[in-house]
Amino acid sequence: MILFQIINKFFSVQAIDFAGRFEQSQLKVGLASVFILTPVFLAISAWLHHHYKIGKLNHKSGIHRWLTYLMLFVSALTIIGRLIYQLFRFLDGDYAAAVILKTLVILAIAGGIFGYYLYDLIRQDFRRRSKTSFIALVLVIIVAIAAMVGGFLIIDPPAKARAMKFDQQRVNNLYELNSLINDYYRENKQLPADLSADRFSYFQDPQTEQKYEYKVLGEKEYELCAEFALAVDLNSRDYYYSGNKDWSYHQAGRQCFSNRVVDDSRLAPVEVIKQ
Repeated sequence: MILFQIINKFFSVQAIDFAGRFEQSQLKVGLASVFILTPVFLAISAWLHHHYKIGKLNHKSGIHRWLTYLMLFVSALTIIGRLIYQLFRFLDGDYAAAVILKTLVILAIAGGIFGYYLYDLIRQDFRRRSKTSFIALVLVIIVAIAAMVGGFLIIDPPAKARAMKFDQQRVNNLYELNSLINDYYRENKQLPADLSADRFSYFQDPQTEQKYEYKVLGEKEYELCAEFALAVDLNSRDYYYSGNKDWSYHQAGRQCFSNRVVDDSRLAPVEVIKQ
C-alpha cells in the first residue's frame, strides 16, 4: 500500500481512474499497518525459530507445514491475481510507468514471501543460524523502514490533515444550510430572518462551535460566511467536492458567499464575495 501510493504520487500524474490516484488516507493506513505489524511479525518469527532450535516445537509437524503451505498458496494467488489486474490495466489503456513499477513491486514483495517460505518448508536444520533467514530479516527491516520514511515524507502533517477535515466539514455544512434555506423559502415564501430555527441549529463551525454568519441581502438573496483554515489547492486529489465553483473552492480566512433562492429544486450559482 505504501509503495503503491508513493508510485501514484510521482508517476500517476494523469491517472485514468481512481485506482491510479494518490490517496493520503490509503498511505496512512499502510504506514500504520507496517509500523505495528512489522515488529509483531518479526517477534513471532523469532520466537518460533527459537523454539524450533531448542526442540520445543517441531518444524516438521503438520501444523507448521499446513501454515507454510497456506502462506505459499496465498502468496501465489497474490502474485497471479495482481499480475492479472496490472495486465488488465495495461490492456485498458493505462500503460504508464506507474503500472510497470507496481508490477515490479508485486513481483518483488510477493515473490520474496513465496521464495522465503518455500525455503523455510524444505529447511532441515534449525539448530544453526541460517544465512538465508538473516538476509531475509535484513531485507524486511530495510524495506519496511525505507517505505515508512518515504511515506512520512509525502503525507501532510497531522495538524494540516486536521485543518483540512475541519474545512471539508465547513463546506458540507454550507451546502446543507444552502439547501435548507431554499426549503424554508419554498415553504414560507420568504427568507429566514436568522438561523435560530431548530432546522438550522445543528450547523456550526466544527472547530469553534460558533454558528455560521448569515445575513439577508434582499427578498431572495442572502449571504453565508465561514472562517476557513486553508485555501483549496485546485490540483489536489484530496478534495472530492462536487458542484459549481463556490465554497468548495474557498481561500484561507473569512469567506462570504452570496446566493439567491429559487422556487424549484435547482440551486442558483453562488457568487464569491472576497473579503
